[in-house]
Amino acid sequence: MKIIRIIMLLGLLPLLASCSSDGLGFDSAEQAGAGQVTFRFGLQADVTAGVRTRSEQPEPIARMWYAIADERGEVIKPLYQKLEADFSKLTIEGLGHGDYTVVFLATTHPESEFAVDEPALLSDAWLVNSEEKAPLDEAWFYKKIALHIGREQAPVMQTVCLEPCVGRVDVDLDVSSEYMWRFIRHIAVSFDDAQGVYTGIQADGEYAGAGGVDAYDVTQRRSFYSLPGREALSGRITIESERSDGTSFVQVYRFGDCKVEAGRVSHIRIDYRHPESGEGLLYVREEDFSRFRVDTMFLADEPREVFYDSNRRSFRVNAPLQVSVSDNHQLLVKFFSPVGISDVKILCRFNKVSTEFFELARFDRIYPFMEASFPLSVVSSERTFVSENGRRITVPAQPELSNDDVTLLVRTEDPFMKKIEQIDSRWFIRFSAYSADKGHAYWRHMDPLLCRHGVALALNMAFMFASEEFNVEMNAYEGKLKDNGGKPINLDALRQRIRSHGGLVLGRVVGVGGLGGGNTYGLADYCYKGVYFDATAPGSHPHSYPRQAMFHEYGHCLGYSHSSTMTYGNQWTVLCATVFVAMGQEGKLPVCSKEQVENLPM
Repeated sequence: MKIIRIIMLLGLLPLLASCSSDGLGFDSAEQAGAGQVTFRFGLQADVTAGVRTRSEQPEPIARMWYAIADERGEVIKPLYQKLEADFSKLTIEGLGHGDYTVVFLATTHPESEFAVDEPALLSDAWLVNSEEKAPLDEAWFYKKIALHIGREQAPVMQTVCLEPCVGRVDVDLDVSSEYMWRFIRHIAVSFDDAQGVYTGIQADGEYAGAGGVDAYDVTQRRSFYSLPGREALSGRITIESERSDGTSFVQVYRFGDCKVEAGRVSHIRIDYRHPESGEGLLYVREEDFSRFRVDTMFLADEPREVFYDSNRRSFRVNAPLQVSVSDNHQLLVKFFSPVGISDVKILCRFNKVSTEFFELARFDRIYPFMEASFPLSVVSSERTFVSENGRRITVPAQPELSNDDVTLLVRTEDPFMKKIEQIDSRWFIRFSAYSADKGHAYWRHMDPLLCRHGVALALNMAFMFASEEFNVEMNAYEGKLKDNGGKPINLDALRQRIRSHGGLVLGRVVGVGGLGGGNTYGLADYCYKGVYFDATAPGSHPHSYPRQAMFHEYGHCLGYSHSSTMTYGNQWTVLCATVFVAMGQEGKLPVCSKEQVENLPM
């Protein structure tokens, strides 16, 4: 998944469309009273070239302070003051005629830990960073304006655009590929000069104090705010990283000429180099998933147009783990299973480069119904891989890599996937609304949870039909399974018909237990959810209605009608239900319990 830098706003977007006071009107209340002034507030847009913001929406003022001083610079208390709760407007009344200075201070951080003192004079400290060896790491804004109140002056309304009083420092790491981010564990910034940045701002807007930045953690944002520097600064970036085997190491990078200025962005650029920068293997541990684009299929809010789209939500029962190269040249992984698996390797052969397979990716864990994209470093630069026999292969950069250029294989000893390997059919499973939107008496829409149960049902049924337990038990039904004409069905021919069946298009019905035939396979909600061994009371007969419907409809899918013993009667459906429940109780099915589906996050 492409790593996205999370950068705090500097300057932000203005709360008002314009910070000009032209065209602002007054209501009758605002035009009454002497010495009245009303301020409306906005935050100045950051016009610095190349500034990145994390949102297109303006960040609101979260906290605000203000002070009014007379001609001597002494802070006074007007007769009436009202600051709106949303900091959009301040009204002051009772000012005598004369000249005043009004100062404003604001932050977009709702729970600031930095001290804001109450000044008696404009020359007093106002905003103070008392934290040693750390910057004032929040977005702060300041504005000082001159105000004149005349003897016959009408009420004044003025728009005030607060300007940034801090600068932002971005730590830009140049990595050889996006994959390299997963190795980085900690990033810290230090300035050489322990007195290099201001630590406070006075009420009159002058900067004061002196402090430093030492080992300040910027791992998550790779960015921080600071009051301006007293001069251009030098320092070091300390990066703690890990290798693929989990061992850690520390690298220190020097930088210089970092000018921290209010309202501007400074950049510290680092050419990050990892010992494995030339390796092509993508190794993803459990703790690394947050660094990639990892989603979950069939969440509760997944739209119908997604789970009905067979290009996005379909699989073969013998290959629920799908790996491919996406259109944007990343490794795309989809896992159609409510059971997670561990220790998975993806082998790759670049068809135009080599005849050998080598390890392209390794996953400590693949989660239930996971859908994820992972960047491949070989797309952007030459990479070295290790073949199955241990030979090192260097593959040139593949900027136009597509799925047609590779052959991918999955290797794992996970017990779930070992069961899947025993499935001898290739049923293609997908989902459909059928006639749900056409007023049909029976068809209704699927939902994401039913799709999950449908995945489990298809995997379990295909596995059971391929199992020794089922085929041994079916031998006892020799001569009892009759076709549409009442003739005994050849069991070997029936096994082949099951193996070669094309697959199921899963849907949902109401009013009946199910509808089926060919690839059409619809069940009622309670049938999808009621076929597991633990969906009925212990000791009850396995031939429950949901299980009967499950195998009755599959009998239709195999081409048998109600005149056969493959739909009604105590033959096919009893055979299937009995084996299905027994295998579930013994933990032999891929998905044994309904809880394995129901307990997954939705």
